[in-house]
Amino acid sequence: MASSDTMELMGESFVSLAEKLPIERISVSDIVAASGKNRKTFYYHFEDKAHLIRWVFRNDLAETLLERFDSDHLVYEREEDGAIADKPYYAFKKVGVRSLDGSEFFQALADTLEKRRAYYAKALHSTEKDGLRSYLYKLYVPALERDIRFILSNRSLSDSAVHFLAEFYTGAAISYLVHRISDPELSSTGILSDVEPFQNIIHSSLESEIKEQQLRRVL
Repeated sequence: MASSDTMELMGESFVSLAEKLPIERISVSDIVAASGKNRKTFYYHFEDKAHLIRWVFRNDLAETLLERFDSDHLVYEREEDGAIADKPYYAFKKVGVRSLDGSEFFQALADTLEKRRAYYAKALHSTEKDGLRSYLYKLYVPALERDIRFILSNRSLSDSAVHFLAEFYTGAAISYLVHRISDPELSSTGILSDVEPFQNIIHSSLESEIKEQQLRRVL
């Protein structure tokens, strides 16, 4: 519990600093000074600032997902990073035999970003190596690849095609969220305010494309 409290303190201190300064200009020294901790404590919990940024996102998202989904729908990343591995990052919700409904997860992700809209707008636009935007790609491309293989069931599709679809739809979703969260003209509008009829567009579109591809192969 003490360890978790320390991590949350450092995370909140970093977010507060990011509201005033460009993320690129915030150093580990700034974070430990703002949190009242020391560098040894920081590096005990985090590898570097990029690790802290990932942890803040995963902690925020996990809080939302745990509130909204049954435990059997939650997906955890299999990794060695103990600071993050216990936090769900995705929801796998079946509808029918081989259909998926990703609408609730898409909403949960948008709402997580909405809670700290100014901070996440900065974090997603940061030019630093291993920034949040690149992390989202690394996190969700494999998740969508697993979804695509579930939708395929016993149907065939090359690994390169599966990866293309996962990369394409992940990129589209992230780019849309980044645009919506960053546009000053949309600051008073919910990130997904115009999406409601199409909240499951990623998975419904994937199903449609896979069916079309399979049909073309038969013909």
